[in-house]
Amino acid sequence: MMPNRVRPSTALLSLLCLVLAVGWAWREAAHAREGQAPVLSKTVTLDEVPMSAYKDDGKPVGQIGLYFNGESELCSVLTTGRFVVDPGKSPHAPHVHPEEEILIVESGRGEIFCDGKTTKVGPGSVMFSAPNVPHNITCEGPEPMVFYFMKWLPKGQ
Repeated sequence: MMPNRVRPSTALLSLLCLVLAVGWAWREAAHAREGQAPVLSKTVTLDEVPMSAYKDDGKPVGQIGLYFNGESELCSVLTTGRFVVDPGKSPHAPHVHPEEEILIVESGRGEIFCDGKTTKVGPGSVMFSAPNVPHNITCEGPEPMVFYFMKWLPKGQ
């Protein structure tokens, strides 16, 4: 019985396929990281945070600005931002996500729904939400409500 021989054209074609696959994987990984620079140690002032209109179901509900948004040394996702909610509005319906989240009310009055309980809140109120716990915030005062939020997801989770 004759041993199977690999023809040079087959080996060349296999090598070409391998090189193309590695190149494609590298390209996809680069595109996945695009737009999310790693979060580095630094201080960001309020003046450096561009605010933009935020809509829920196509309707304006306030403004949002992000201080940090990306991967850090210990987190696959780290987001910190500021939200100004219009009177009578909410950024979104109660929702869940895999990140833990802290929300700190700076000014205004409203309600926070967290894990089945609704609480009246004002300046200095703080919410913590564990992963996948339903939560949201609603501005109920005559003036906008301003809050800061921090979400993070440790690597490997």
